[in-house]
Amino acid sequence: MKSKKLKKFKAEFLKAVEAYLEGTADEDQILFLDQYFDLFEEVEEILEYHNLMQTRNVGNLMHSRIHQDITRWEDLEKKSEVVTGSTIKYWYMAAATVFVTVTSVYIYQANQNKFESANQYKVASIVPGRSKAILTLSNGSKIILADSKNGEIANQSGTIVTKKDSQLVYQRSSSSAADKYASNAVETPKGGQYELVLPDGTKVWLNAASSLRYPLAFQGNERKVELTGEAYFEVAKDKTRPFKVHSNNQVVEVLGTHFNINVYSNEPFVKTTLLEGSVRVTNSSTNAQTIIRPGEQSIIQKAGNSAIKVKNVDMDEAVAWKNGYFMFNSEQLESVLRKISRWYDVDIQYQNEELKHQLFSGTLSKYLSVSQVLKKLELLQSVHFKTEGRKIIVTPYSSK
Repeated sequence: MKSKKLKKFKAEFLKAVEAYLEGTADEDQILFLDQYFDLFEEVEEILEYHNLMQTRNVGNLMHSRIHQDITRWEDLEKKSEVVTGSTIKYWYMAAATVFVTVTSVYIYQANQNKFESANQYKVASIVPGRSKAILTLSNGSKIILADSKNGEIANQSGTIVTKKDSQLVYQRSSSSAADKYASNAVETPKGGQYELVLPDGTKVWLNAASSLRYPLAFQGNERKVELTGEAYFEVAKDKTRPFKVHSNNQVVEVLGTHFNINVYSNEPFVKTTLLEGSVRVTNSSTNAQTIIRPGEQSIIQKAGNSAIKVKNVDMDEAVAWKNGYFMFNSEQLESVLRKISRWYDVDIQYQNEELKHQLFSGTLSKYLSVSQVLKKLELLQSVHFKTEGRKIIVTPYSSK
């Protein structure tokens, strides 16, 4: 009986979403969806921060997440052997976030010609982050990349640095020996992110409040970079020279693979998530080592624990930030709001400590205004957010 109820709910929800997106939903289906979302009054704010490049892949990802979330609850239901009202309600709330993002993108793509003028949008006081960073050259001079035009922006020791929209590309222009001590660094502020192509062809995506230091030309028998914050790497293959990422508490060594490292100073753990290939993770404090495989995440606790834990994770969740989303899976509010703080450049204040430990699950676009993100989070749990300037105050929800 329990499986039939959940499967019936799943079928009805997906059928209603599909019908709505195709414009064939009947009154019952619209009411079924409209019970949980106040979507339509928010569309203008949603549209303001999307662009076509950021929305092309949203539909496929959201469709995948709907099925993943439903499957997760089906597995939970099998273990508990009971389908409770709270289980159905909780999944409804998680699905709400998914549906809002899918529908927002569909509406954007169908109506983009109607919203060409920025004057038609309602401007939010706290806007999402964007592509911005500061490049520090080998001579110490700094370049604000958001203010720089496309094209060559530097030529150092036979290495040309070119800006292509939101990406920096390094290329050797001379066969002469490069200065082995010459290095560059890219630093993103809160509310910023950036992409790089390093001299060896390795691609790097830097998240907000992060930095990467790297040589102008990799020499010797290894390729070494230094990271703070968070970055996603697609390392160019080179069997003769391992690629090493040095960061607080760990060294990650690869020959050529895709992985994400989260090493923010205000996070309690250093996390490395592998998407492809294999990597060796070393705790630099204790020299403990482990090898992780695709779909696994290594975790090093910063506070004096020498063990490296390894667990299976959702790879989409680990790199959601790179693909333009916030993705939470039973994640504590304190962790959720740290991500929001970095992306929107806001400060967080809690009315009491207990609020930090409430759990959230869902998927949201990073290109909503902060007020929209907070409103969605309020749907998922009994908290309330109040914004004062660039400060967000978290209080218990009150129906009064």
